[in-house]
Amino acid sequence: MSASDRQGAKVRLAIVGCGAVTELSHLPAARLVPEVEVVALADKDLARARRLAERFGVAHWVDDYHALIGDVNGMIVALPNHLHAPVARELLEKRVAVLVEKPLASTLQEARELTGAARTAGLPLQAGHMYRFSKAARLVKRVLEEGWLGPLRQFSLQYGVVSNWPATSGFYWRKEQAGGGVLMDLGPHMLDLLLWWLGEAHDVDYRDDAAGGVEADCRLALTLGADALPGEVTLSRVRRLGGNATIVGEQFTLDCDFRSLQVRIRPTVWEEQAPAFLADFAGGDTFRRMFVEQLRAFAAVIRYGGAPVVSGDDVLPALALIERCYRDRRPLELPWLRPVALPV
Repeated sequence: MSASDRQGAKVRLAIVGCGAVTELSHLPAARLVPEVEVVALADKDLARARRLAERFGVAHWVDDYHALIGDVNGMIVALPNHLHAPVARELLEKRVAVLVEKPLASTLQEARELTGAARTAGLPLQAGHMYRFSKAARLVKRVLEEGWLGPLRQFSLQYGVVSNWPATSGFYWRKEQAGGGVLMDLGPHMLDLLLWWLGEAHDVDYRDDAAGGVEADCRLALTLGADALPGEVTLSRVRRLGGNATIVGEQFTLDCDFRSLQVRIRPTVWEEQAPAFLADFAGGDTFRRMFVEQLRAFAAVIRYGGAPVVSGDDVLPALALIERCYRDRRPLELPWLRPVALPV
């Protein structure tokens, strides 16, 4: 941005893709960030772009994002997964800062090429990993860095919903467009947090129920960090699971709830009756607030320069782990597929 822009003019943004995440998250968040103005929406479904523009007070809507290049300071790419990398790379090459919805790309190679394009252009490439902006996730990071729990023993993470996301297209269920199933959907958030908190992945045993399609259930057994901390991850689109991460230390155990965005710390061992919790940190976090802080960070890096809080390079380890899982996948054992001995 020019010097005059930095002095107080709003950061002008466009959003490419008018699906559910734009309607439910990006546009409502933008209303709460005074330093940002969403000036245009782009979608091939021009009628939908117009409806959202009129509803959220956006001045312009187009069916081709190319028409917006040169008129905005940055763009949010919220298209189907397989379009994230090619569209974002083109925008960077045309001198547009980009915030890309997760996953950053469908493959690790695409993601590396995209981060390389950002370095060549000298422009921000921010990954849309909004959980990194939650107070809960940052508190977990601090707790672990400062050793509050004592030597770590194990971890677990589970997140599952009966899928009811109000998608405006069916790309989630098409392998060639989504890049995978629940692992590619929830994994970029959940695995990214674990790797950010605990360190790189080592031994990995991955199983899912894809059977040639996209997986709805998957399970990982893996070790993380320099001490090879053992743990399990379970993700599902067809079961409602707890939605939390648990990290067990010799002295204390931490629970991070991804739905309430609370962190609880309790003694791992208690000689008498254990209390429900030792400390409960809520902090006023909300799902929308994460998108607000993500957007505020994007605006700041456009206005003042520097590195994004969550850059494309930061999320490469999670994509590498996802690609490794798909490469080495094994079938998940399903109870209804077990042989049954029939009476004779």
